[in-house]
This record gives sequence, C-alpha cells and structure tokens, in this order.
Amino acid sequence: MLEMNIPARKLKMSAVKNIVRFPAIKANGGKTILVESILESKYCLHLEFDSTVETYIPQPRTFAIPSESEENRYTPDFEVHYICGQRKYVEVKPSHRASSEHYQLLFSRFELSLEKTLTKFLLVNETEILRQPLLSNYEKLYQYRKRPTIDMRNLHQFAEIHRVSMPLSRLISELENQISLREIYTWLALGYLRFDINSEELSMMTEVEFDVC
Repeated sequence: MLEMNIPARKLKMSAVKNIVRFPAIKANGGKTILVESILESKYCLHLEFDSTVETYIPQPRTFAIPSESEENRYTPDFEVHYICGQRKYVEVKPSHRASSEHYQLLFSRFELSLEKTLTKFLLVNETEILRQPLLSNYEKLYQYRKRPTIDMRNLHQFAEIHRVSMPLSRLISELENQISLREIYTWLALGYLRFDINSEELSMMTEVEFDVC
C-alpha cells in the first residue's frame, strides 16, 4: 500500500451528507469536530469516556490501496491514540454495509497493509456503539465532562463521610445544602462517583458509591 501525499478530505456541512458537529474534549484541542454521521458522533462518546484513549482524529489520512483491477482511495473515520502508546485506525460502519463484498475486500487489504506497522485496524458497527443502557448513560453525563469544576477537597471529604453505596436520590438529599447538583453529576461523569454504567440506566434510584483515591 502506498500512502498518498494528499491531505485527508475536509468535511463541510452538506445537504447530501449527514455531517454532524460533535463538541469534543479529547480531540481537536477540546474544540468542535465534524464527523460524517450520527453513528460516528455516538462513537465519539465511547472514545471520550474510554480512560485508555488519549486523543483521536477524525478523517486523519487518505491512503491509496492497490488491488488487481484498480486502486482504491480510503480514509479511515478515526485515528485513535491510546495512553499506552498504541494507535488504531477505526472505521465506523453499519453492519449491512460493512458486510458487503466491496468493503470486506477493502478493509482486508487495508488491515494487511498495516501488518508491519505499529498501528492496528478496527471495524466498529452499530450494535457495539448503540448498546444500551451504556449509550444513554454517556449521553446523559457527557455535558458534565466538558469544562468540569470540582472542589477536590470537598470531594475527598464527602467520600470519607459516605463510605457505603446508596441511592443517588439519598446522596443528593444529604448533600443538597453543601454542594450543587451539577457537581454531583460531574462526579458521576468523571467516575469519582461510581455506578454500573454498563448495565443500569442512571436514575434517582441508582446505587452509587464514591471511588476516590
């Protein structure tokens, strides 16, 4: 595979494509990014909440992938950089499209071309991205990750006092005269206040407990 000496395509708002603005934190210096679909914007939430992800780049590079009959141009949806140093090119595609012969061959050739590099290829479909209640929890809490304001002294003090798990409604009631509701939700969004985010949709009845080192 030969890397093309041209920049990846620049996304612009379009009447044809469903271009979506996403208010990134880990990407683009914390500024808004453009992605090509609602599904890609939902995948961004997974990247933002993944503690192993350092940063990510939408539409990172365009590659030329030769085949027996023609040369295909291919731009991955994301380049993801992990804290451990690993990198991945990620393609977000609905299952019915990813399973087509065209894409199967394209992705197979692209993945093969990366064998001698330190970068891996990952194909992600809607089943993984739209998994509930995880996605709903991400959507509910993401606004509280953006520019969070936390008094760490208060956080440690409350964690020391409230050492057992309890319903979120009870914790809010006990702290309502000492801390804002927004800060409590920020604790949840940043993982200082823990619950089973994968299996339980966040509600006032959700059991929560502090997780502060």
